[in-house]
Amino acid sequence: MSTLAIEIHDAGILVSGDGYAAAQLPAASPGYALIADGRTVTGAAAAAAARLKPKQINSRFWSDVDAVQPPSSSPSPSSPTLSHADLAHAHLSAIWEGVRGDVLGGGGDAEVLLVIPGSYSDPQLGLVLGIARACGMPVTGMVDAALAAAMGSFEAAGEESLAPAFSEKHLLHLDLQLHKTVLTELVRGADEVVRRRVEVLRQPGLESLRETWLRRIAEAFVRQTRLDPLHAGETEQRLYDSLPDLMQELSGVDTAVLQLEAGQKVYSVTLARSEIADAVDADYRGIAKLVGSLKRTGEQTALVLSHRAAALPGLRERLAEVGGTRVVPLPDGVAAAGALRMRERIRSHGESLPFITRLSAGPARPAGAPPSAAVPARTAAGTAPTHVLHGGDAYPITEEPFVLGIAVPVGRRGVNLRGQTAGISRAHCSIRRDGDRVIVEDHSTHGSFLNGQRLDGRAELAAGDGLRLGSPGIELLLVRVVDEGGVGGEKG
Repeated sequence: MSTLAIEIHDAGILVSGDGYAAAQLPAASPGYALIADGRTVTGAAAAAAARLKPKQINSRFWSDVDAVQPPSSSPSPSSPTLSHADLAHAHLSAIWEGVRGDVLGGGGDAEVLLVIPGSYSDPQLGLVLGIARACGMPVTGMVDAALAAAMGSFEAAGEESLAPAFSEKHLLHLDLQLHKTVLTELVRGADEVVRRRVEVLRQPGLESLRETWLRRIAEAFVRQTRLDPLHAGETEQRLYDSLPDLMQELSGVDTAVLQLEAGQKVYSVTLARSEIADAVDADYRGIAKLVGSLKRTGEQTALVLSHRAAALPGLRERLAEVGGTRVVPLPDGVAAAGALRMRERIRSHGESLPFITRLSAGPARPAGAPPSAAVPARTAAGTAPTHVLHGGDAYPITEEPFVLGIAVPVGRRGVNLRGQTAGISRAHCSIRRDGDRVIVEDHSTHGSFLNGQRLDGRAELAAGDGLRLGSPGIELLLVRVVDEGGVGGEKG
């Protein structure tokens, strides 16, 4: 029987499953609904119209799923009034229909574990379970998302960047939804992890932060180029669509260049991380104050950031100022991975399922099973590539990451790709040497494909591998340069 974990999150509903390649699973689907002309469109297609048709967009139906207010300020016979539960059902139905057809092959024996934020009330939890079952999902368990993320992180603790966070017994998990901030207190005992408390800030959410940044960046375009990207819906939507990748980039570099097409011209501005962080500093201070209120006096606390929180420029630095905490970012998908790992302890039977807020910290996988975060070894000695080939150019692979994308951060090794760049992120992926191995890490929104299979985070490369970025995308080839004697080595 297949086990799928579905993370209910308004910034992007994520489907994960053991035994499935990432290419088989749908991309995270954002919680947006477009209601127009008697039709309801959800997910990425609706998000793509968020700034074009703002009065017909609803992005609150997951956070306020039990609300009955109409999603449109002016409902009409062609655009009927729908409750938030109706929109959540439409969104989840579209996702499940795709999973049944593309992942399960139209049928098959499967079970679903729902991973749900702790901000949901008991009535909302019951409503979400009812919606999932009305969609035909065979739900067998529900678990708190922060708790599941902690369990998934323990499994990944062999990775050096994660291991130090969990020597502490007191954990705080920070996440941002579209319209709120959620901080969850977890306590690690000798053999279990328990959710103790959940605190919610109604502001900021990702949407309010993006709104502030949208206007601040628009001001930068006016100052530097005289283009007002908010003057036309099309350019405003392009700017809005660029924000997630841009913020991800600025979370790790001091400055970034943003290009925006308007009419027949391409305009560019240089943005500083400090400027972007300063624009929302009052929001960051509010989050830091909440963290400080839950931190235990005289005890070290691990402040664990979801990938959404970790991608916000300047937030980690602001949180690092809270004394007695160790800030640790987590990778995308770790909550769903934790639910899959702990399936035996989450699974229940019957109509009424408990919402799991306490789990044993002991191993739940069979002995010898590899951790999900490990990079599987696949190249024999001597077959690791030395160069990445793009067009007629061969770029050497070194221990310093080589970044591929449409706007490589200033000061980083890499190449700005041109041509069929649809679906290619600003810093799409990076390739580096790690001892005798060569590793590719995917940083993109829409995925990278190794020999036709979508990457799940990162993978080891071999000479002869093909790497596709975007769709239809750009093809790259991994090659090994040999000297005259047939010995592989770096090109001088």
